[in-house]
Amino acid sequence: MNTPETEACRYISELVHARSGIKLNKDKETLIKARLGKRIRLHGFATLPEYCRFLRVRAGEEELTQVVDALTTNFTNFLREADHFQFLAAEGLPQLLARGERTIRIWSAACSSGEEAYSMGFYLSEFFPRASGWLWQLTASDISTSALDKARLGVYSDARVTGLRADWLRKYFQRGTGHWTGHYRIKRSVADHIQFRKLNLMEEYAHPHPFHAILCRNVMIYFDRPTQERVVTRLCRALVQGGYLIVGHSESLNGLNVPVRCLRPSIYQK
Repeated sequence: MNTPETEACRYISELVHARSGIKLNKDKETLIKARLGKRIRLHGFATLPEYCRFLRVRAGEEELTQVVDALTTNFTNFLREADHFQFLAAEGLPQLLARGERTIRIWSAACSSGEEAYSMGFYLSEFFPRASGWLWQLTASDISTSALDKARLGVYSDARVTGLRADWLRKYFQRGTGHWTGHYRIKRSVADHIQFRKLNLMEEYAHPHPFHAILCRNVMIYFDRPTQERVVTRLCRALVQGGYLIVGHSESLNGLNVPVRCLRPSIYQK
């Protein structure tokens, strides 16, 4: 039996899917209520159905964006699925760049609050130092404005950097003092070479140069198969020939009609 709460969740799910391609399953009702609780209270409503009526009739673009932000921002951490960074730095990129190219371009295509992009930056700094003539550039994008704001700031609590190597913590982070005690900030040596931009993977986009590798991890699981195929096809257009597309450990592109071959689980090559 449909209830006002169920209908409200269905409307929210359809809104998010239309704007981001992300499909929220029927069992996400609790998550929807929890993630939108702050927005509901902010506008003086007591229930999700009341808030949905507001979204349908009176809400502007900014509020709709806030809804998508709240429901598409995912928790991440530094060096998550670190074997991907190790593969690119130690094996994949050296093979691809054997022809003598000295500039590396990588795209973190769903960067959330920045940990993935910065983690890749640490590995590039270690394996391809600028002192040896290497140039590397990272583009990091996300659909969430709030996540990108956090990523650009590059400030993380003690808890978020737990588990990082002590030498990397000293080398790539500045310890906060005063108001920022208990936090660490990414040093300019890494941050200056990462460009953050808002981008919806469901929409057409263009980059000035193709990438040697694209990280689009732990995103495909939220798309249905037709959407996965469209998204991956667009990503492949942004890769150099022989470039790498990396998805999450729990994801697979098997069965999709896309121009990449599987090198090993979660790692694909154009």
